[in-house]
Amino acid sequence: MQGATSSDATARAGLLERTWVFWTLLAVATAAGAVLRLHGLDKPSLWVDEFFTIARAGSEPQHWSRTLGYLPSRLTLWLAGADLAHIDLSNVAQWPSLGVTERAARLGPCWIGIATVPILGLLARGVVGPGAAAVAALLVAITPWHLYWSQMARYYSAQFLLVQLFVLCFARGIASGRQLFFALAAVSAWLAYLCHPTALFVVGVSGALVGAAWLAGVPMPHLRRGLLWLVATAAGCAAVLALRELGAGSGKLPLAAFSEQSWDASLDTLALGTVLRIEPATFAAGLAGLWIALRRRDAFGLLVGAIAVLVPVGVLALKPIFPIDPRYYFNCFFAWALLASLWCVEVDRRVSPAAGVVAGAAGAAVLCVAVAFSTFLYVRDGSGARERWRDAFAYVKAHAAPDAPVYVQAGDFQAQFYLRRTGLPFPNPEQVATLPPGAWLVHRTRGSRAPVYADRLEVRARFEVPSKPWSWVIYVLRVPAP
Repeated sequence: MQGATSSDATARAGLLERTWVFWTLLAVATAAGAVLRLHGLDKPSLWVDEFFTIARAGSEPQHWSRTLGYLPSRLTLWLAGADLAHIDLSNVAQWPSLGVTERAARLGPCWIGIATVPILGLLARGVVGPGAAAVAALLVAITPWHLYWSQMARYYSAQFLLVQLFVLCFARGIASGRQLFFALAAVSAWLAYLCHPTALFVVGVSGALVGAAWLAGVPMPHLRRGLLWLVATAAGCAAVLALRELGAGSGKLPLAAFSEQSWDASLDTLALGTVLRIEPATFAAGLAGLWIALRRRDAFGLLVGAIAVLVPVGVLALKPIFPIDPRYYFNCFFAWALLASLWCVEVDRRVSPAAGVVAGAAGAAVLCVAVAFSTFLYVRDGSGARERWRDAFAYVKAHAAPDAPVYVQAGDFQAQFYLRRTGLPFPNPEQVATLPPGAWLVHRTRGSRAPVYADRLEVRARFEVPSKPWSWVIYVLRVPAP
């Protein structure tokens, strides 16, 4: 996937492979990525997992091997003046008075997401050439999926960056045989693993592909060295896992506990994750880029293709013994972006000589415009594609009597943070008849489902996510007067 380097090839290259275009697109991608990620950072309601991040960034630290993903939020909360020593899950209602805000908690992961765009663009240039690197960086900058996780107080943006550093440095190592690149790849993989164990999916796919190539006698002089570095990386991760267990003393491996969570990695969910989250335009262009890499037998293209395809497929294949939510194959997105950018460069090379450089770059332009339109809908939505708990509780505060009981379903932490008091346990059907008049209920359901007890209660408000009509909807209900 390396771009042309000879003067003759450069003369025939399209617009995307010109040096000034690379730097222009990278600058545009970096600026757009920064504006999109900083804009409205405090608008989305806190997602339930963000409460765990804030608590672990505060006074509930975990074993050292599980803290890396929470350090960005801890740093920006500290810089914002939050009283970290007194922040824990037992006093969520007091967090606002302790200096906790959505922006302060999310700013660390946000800056990592911003920095990811130029870092990956610069590193990818030496592997795939300037045209593909610039387009891939632009796709990362404007894709809603990366924007979503960059605006989340979680570890996903940090893990994403570290996993891609592993892939690019490992590819440079395989190509050059330099120990420095292999060492950087190993360190990146280890740090990504410290963010979350699911980073091992990409490392495992890379190891399986390199191992198969080595056994098949593929004529690449540095395959064996790369495989040894991958084995050493896996051993380092296993050592951390053992130390974590010894330190925690829980009697259960973290990955085993992780696999017991009730997630549905069905085929429908997998398709939704790989197509809608990656973006249909990027997915289609990525498939075309994968076909190009297969026809060329491009080593790095095959590695990227394996990551793009096998990581989400592996999630489905492991469902019977290790169910994993599709958000954990977010790390394969850059592989799809690279494959899509390969297709853009190929179109540019083929079309430019006959129709001109502007026509040659049309493929990349159409792809980026299609993705940018999805981002426009995402930003216009304003909810960050998250449940609108803050809006629901703001409605309750504005309309409910100060002493009116509020019953909450699936939003206990949000009730404490936004309502400043603990919500009462949500009633079952038999208890509804005994609720006092004027009581309020805040209920979460899927967008296609009617609110619970709608036949016996007043439906006062409905808060949906416009950009995700299939997602969760928050209903505010009230017990009518007799």
